[in-house]
Amino acid sequence: MHKVILTAAITLLTGAGLAAAQQAPAMHEGHLNQLDTNSDGGVSQEEYRIFMTESFARLDSNGDGFLVEAEVTEVLTPEQFAALDANGDGRASRDEFMNQVMRDFAAADRGGDGHLR
Repeated sequence: MHKVILTAAITLLTGAGLAAAQQAPAMHEGHLNQLDTNSDGGVSQEEYRIFMTESFARLDSNGDGFLVEAEVTEVLTPEQFAALDANGDGRASRDEFMNQVMRDFAAADRGGDGHLR
């Protein structure tokens, strides 16, 4: 389920649209290409961290440093939001968000080299 969180957020934030975000089961080459800012053919952990930090800021529409379900309804299901909300307080802090998406990165890094290809 967590990779769906990652993919849904990336799909919506890279401009692929809501329908694709809700249906996308995994990242595809187009996502990777958009995140590969140094054009080396892969997405480094740092490129990914920067993108997801910027993504959090875009999703946090009121700028309070937390995501609430209403801010992410176009990207995440209630179940996916609950997975982000590690402490169950009804909102996901920047740290909760980043911890989850970086775990997603680690899970997707099949080669264990800090890059997605």
